Amino acid sequence: MKPYDQSPITNRPPSVAANRSGPILDESRISETQGESKIANPKSRILLAFTLIELLVVLAIIGILASLLFPAIGHAKAKAHSAVCGNNLRQLGIATRLYSDDNNERLPGAEILPTQPVDPQNPLPRICDVLASYVGRTAGTNTNSASVFKCPTDRVSYFATQGSSYEWNAELNGHRMDETRTANGRLGIVRQGRVVLDTNFVLRFPPGTSPLLLDYEDFHPRPPKSGKNVVFMDGHVAPLNLASD
Repeated sequence: MKPYDQSPITNRPPSVAANRSGPILDESRISETQGESKIANPKSRILLAFTLIELLVVLAIIGILASLLFPAIGHAKAKAHSAVCGNNLRQLGIATRLYSDDNNERLPGAEILPTQPVDPQNPLPRICDVLASYVGRTAGTNTNSASVFKCPTDRVSYFATQGSSYEWNAELNGHRMDETRTANGRLGIVRQGRVVLDTNFVLRFPPGTSPLLLDYEDFHPRPPKSGKNVVFMDGHVAPLNLASD
């Protein structure tokens, strides 16, 4: 009779060890099987892609949304530029009043278009130089941290050439601040050696309707209204109303 074999299981043949520890899986065979299943099922990749029609529909929707949004964005940007311009004019109106306080209530004298003075032999200063010290800038320069003389939509370069995007009302040169009327004047019209009209007249400058400075051009289009902003003698800022002109 043979003695009982008491050796460990690990010393037994592989077939016996495999039977006790369970089946051994071939990992290389599993990976090959999975690869074959992916290749055999191409629909999984097709489902993740856009068709040409779907892509065109998406592009069309984006185009429609852009056409709706861009005008609104442009309108908001134009309103923001007009607000900045109005704030500049308001500051210049305050600066003009401060100037008159220091000059016996007299308004400044300045050229309408400094590069084309009315009297080239005796040109008046630029309004930006007259009010320079009242807005924190150096006379004779176009550099200013606040750019108070520059309208954000001045694309004609008035600021670069004239020193300001805003036209000074030269009709007020030397007049008193808040003066509502000038001294009496006399107007005579002569025809064929005879006086046919002889009358007195006055010029009126109501503070609420007398402009101090205004945009050189229609920088802020808003048809049918004028595209110019204006600051009046009483300090308020509004779009120029051409109805009363």
